[in-house]
Amino acid sequence: MRSRNADGRVARRTLVPAVLIGAMFFAAGCSVDAAPGAGGGDGPADSGVGDGVSERPSEPFVPSDETGEAPPLDGGLAAAMNVVNVEVFAATSRAMGEAADEAGLAFTETVADNDPARNVDQLRSLQNQGVGAMFVWDVDVAAQRPVVRDIMDTGAAVFTLSSGPSTMPMVANQEQIGEQIAAAVTDYVDTDLGGEANVVIFNLDSLPNIKPRFDAIRDVLAEQEGVEVVADVLWDTGDPDSGFTSMSTVLQANPDIDVVIGPDPVVLSAMSAVEAGGFDVNAMAFFGSDGEPQALEMIAAGGPYKATYAFNFSVVGYAAGVWGADWLEGKTIPSLTIINAVQLDSPEAIEQYNADVADPATAFDERLDTYLQPLGGISYETRQDYWNETNPQ
Repeated sequence: MRSRNADGRVARRTLVPAVLIGAMFFAAGCSVDAAPGAGGGDGPADSGVGDGVSERPSEPFVPSDETGEAPPLDGGLAAAMNVVNVEVFAATSRAMGEAADEAGLAFTETVADNDPARNVDQLRSLQNQGVGAMFVWDVDVAAQRPVVRDIMDTGAAVFTLSSGPSTMPMVANQEQIGEQIAAAVTDYVDTDLGGEANVVIFNLDSLPNIKPRFDAIRDVLAEQEGVEVVADVLWDTGDPDSGFTSMSTVLQANPDIDVVIGPDPVVLSAMSAVEAGGFDVNAMAFFGSDGEPQALEMIAAGGPYKATYAFNFSVVGYAAGVWGADWLEGKTIPSLTIINAVQLDSPEAIEQYNADVADPATAFDERLDTYLQPLGGISYETRQDYWNETNPQ
């Protein structure tokens, strides 16, 4: 666990107030709007960090205490979030603030509330504040790209969830999580339903960075002869009742539903619709993603909620804080981090996951490879080697 600086400085945590609106599922980004290729950055090629690279690192990151030149920035660390009214989002910023505190660094959180213009203004403010390393959640990638490049030109490290420019993309493996969910559903259908099932999918196809998860689910289920996807519904993340309303409509048209798949918030809402409609919720199976606390409680208790598949964004945020602090000291940090999904389908798995969410410092020190795959290496001295392409997954 990281300790405070020798001078015992205490972190300054600044919260930028905002009115929180409807939840928007992250998770974490893969391919989005096309980023400029190497040599096509938004900033001038003859200044700042230059044009970056397009070759994905493949070698594991090797930590080192060696230090080189450090950036001339004293504004600490920051998390530029979209929303924080869902626990997985809030955990990212909270854990990064914890790491900043342990390193004796100031920490600033901003919240855009799905407003791209506000997000850009907040990023500019962080730039003017002299922030030395920041985690940037996707809001409007095209709008973020020029300001992110400007921030990097100051010498700051920027950790994004999808495309470049980015000092260290932190990329969730969406195809992996989709394949894991589909494999669990297939196993359940074969074992408990004799190979036949009517399936409802609540998707997030409106978010290009998450769509590969649902494409993977569809591809696997399409190969199962007895499985029929009777409804494939876009989840309206801005409407908290979207899952309830949509599931009620599905049940009116087809009451014989066996399996429901989707992000935890909408699956939980769909379960409420099943119960409200007078259907036997225990006659169905529910498979979620994101690791929402209510879903974890239901899975641990046994019953129709079979599993959820989650990224530990508490560890993601803590890692961003640790590596951000290292960047400010002139150390080498990963140039790419792949975020792994973990299967949560038993009380034991959930207990460990919850412990790691609550104590990301210990998880970072002892179980980092469970949640993250850090690759390559970059430092302030080699900052021109940043990623400047789309999804490096």
